[in-house]
Amino acid sequence: MKSFFMAAVLGMFLANSAAQADGVNLTNDARAILQRVLANRPAHDFVLKARLLPTREESVPLEILVKNTPTETRTIFRRTGFALLVIQPVRAEPRFYLGGTNELTGLRRTERFLGSHFTYYDLGAPFLLWQNEKFLGEDIMRGQECFILETATSNAPYARVKMWIHKEYFALLRAEAFDDGGALVKRFMISSFKKIGDVWIPRGVEIADVPPGQALPAQEKSRLEIYEGNYDTELPAEWFLPERFSELKDAPARTSQH
Repeated sequence: MKSFFMAAVLGMFLANSAAQADGVNLTNDARAILQRVLANRPAHDFVLKARLLPTREESVPLEILVKNTPTETRTIFRRTGFALLVIQPVRAEPRFYLGGTNELTGLRRTERFLGSHFTYYDLGAPFLLWQNEKFLGEDIMRGQECFILETATSNAPYARVKMWIHKEYFALLRAEAFDDGGALVKRFMISSFKKIGDVWIPRGVEIADVPPGQALPAQEKSRLEIYEGNYDTELPAEWFLPERFSELKDAPARTSQH
C-alpha cells in the first residue's frame, strides 16, 4: 500500500538552532541522532498560514495550529468545512481525529489528505519512533552535510524509511519509503527553510508517489507551502481535545479568533 508522511512538519521537523551537536560525536549512533531530531520540537505554540498544492493546477488554503507540551505535539490542519487533529506523543504512535468522525484507525489513516499525495498517516511521522534503526553513513544533500539513517517496522503502510538528517541542526531534509519487497514507493523532501528567531521553519515540503518500475514523474507530486505565521503564541488547550473533532466538522473554527 502506498502511504507516506509529511509528518510533523510543524513539530518534529522544525529545526532549533539550540539543538546543535555541540561537538558531540554521534557518528554510527542512529538512536542518539533520532533522539536529537525528536528534541528539536519548539517549546511554544504557533499558528501558520499555508497552501496545499495537491497538483500543479490546484491550491488549497490551510490554517495550521500547533500546540507543544513536554510530552507531545498536537497539530490542527483546517480549512472551511474540514479539520484534522494529529496527536504526536514523544514516545508513542500518533493518533488522528477527523472533524465529524471518530478516531481514524486502520486503513482510514491511509486515506489522502485533501486529495493530495499526503495521507493522514503521513502527518504523524511514526518512523522517527520505530526500532531497528541503522546508521548507513554520511552524504551531501543540497549542499548540506547529512547523516543517513534507516528505520524499519512491520504491519505498517511501508516497511522501512531511509532518512537524511542535517548534521548540524538535526533536521530531517529528505526521506524515502520502501515497501515489503524493497521497492521505493514514496519520496519526501523539505525544499526550503526560513529562520524565525532560533527556529528554522520548513517553507516548502514536497511528497511524491513513485509508480512501480518508473522514474519519479512531476505529475505525481504534492506540495505544502508555509508563507506566514505567528511563532510565539499560546493556544487554548481545549481547542485540541479529541472530543471536539467527533462533534464538529470544522472544530475548533467556531471559537478560534486570533
